[in-house]
Amino acid sequence: MIISREVNAQQAFQIADSVVEEMREFRDSGGQLNEQLSRLLVEHVGPDRRMALDGHLHEKTKFLNQRGMLTAQEREVLDRLHQYRNAAYHRDTLEPDLISDLALAYRVLANELVGRHKPIAWTMASSDPAPVVTPQQLRGRLVEGVDVDIKAMARRFHDHTVKRVQAVVAAATTAQQLLGVNSSEEVDTPLLDDDMTRMLTSLIDVTKHLPSWGNQAEGLKSKTSSLTGLMIPFINLDRARWCRWWR
Repeated sequence: MIISREVNAQQAFQIADSVVEEMREFRDSGGQLNEQLSRLLVEHVGPDRRMALDGHLHEKTKFLNQRGMLTAQEREVLDRLHQYRNAAYHRDTLEPDLISDLALAYRVLANELVGRHKPIAWTMASSDPAPVVTPQQLRGRLVEGVDVDIKAMARRFHDHTVKRVQAVVAAATTAQQLLGVNSSEEVDTPLLDDDMTRMLTSLIDVTKHLPSWGNQAEGLKSKTSSLTGLMIPFINLDRARWCRWWR
């Protein structure tokens, strides 16, 4: 909701499509536009992109990143959190014990975005005599009463990642047993050329990355400077090939 409102606010006062076409024709025919008109022309969001913005969060975060309302890291975290949300809500493929920590990360980031929001208008016609509350005054409300401890969050995301690495180790061990791979990493019997064999062989190949993943998982405990500073390395690990086997 916050992202959508900010996108709408950013487009609220742009010039009409028909005027933009006239300006382009004027420019293309050799006319000179002043700096302000040139900027309006460059920043104009046409109908095709407006349609894309209406339908996709990824396009909204890209737009706000281009407008300076989101950093590249925040955009990456938001997009990935939305994928986690879909995995939990639509497909039920996300580990239950991870959901609460991801939801907290969502709240912390949303709280920051509320404080930056620049609405189209501060007031609306109302009989309520209460003073107007600006978005900046709402900063902190989404995490009010919540213990937002980045160090504690870092430890929990470390634990989640370590558990996933351990699951890959267990799966690879099972794959070795099914393929008949001995301690010297040699196959006792010729392997079949089928999908199951290729899948198990590929799983065993993934184990060469386990030391690196394990070190990166341990490093998550030290990512305590900011939420995005913690989430980016967690996301990078989660996108690694071994996560396919976990899911």
